[in-house]
Amino acid sequence: MINLKKSQSWSVDIALGVIVFMAAFFIFYSLLSTNPNTKASNLKEEASIIIKQFGSGDASIRIIDNNEVNTSKVNELKNISYDELKRRLRIESDFCIYFEDDKGYIMIINNSYRGVGAPNINLSGAPCSQK
Repeated sequence: MINLKKSQSWSVDIALGVIVFMAAFFIFYSLLSTNPNTKASNLKEEASIIIKQFGSGDASIRIIDNNEVNTSKVNELKNISYDELKRRLRIESDFCIYFEDDKGYIMIINNSYRGVGAPNINLSGAPCSQK
């Protein structure tokens, strides 16, 4: 009978060890495996939020009037700090708002800057908010 208790104790230890190992493996795997499709869909969702807020008639930050970009309102955005703009838009990811012409070239706004947004995003080698 003494041998029976030792073997039962040993098998419980192995079972607990396997459970702990499997739990650690699944936790580690779940932390490392981020789905790129989820990130892309989140970015698309945030982009559509920005577009809606800039074009909506009742939005606090609106830069489009009668299907045209209002440059004075874009200049007002430039004067708002990036963190404040991000907070107003309720966006978590970094972003850069810029305009392209019909050929796909980035337009310089008010002859002074390429876009409005995160300074760590580069547009043609220059930070988003610089010329």
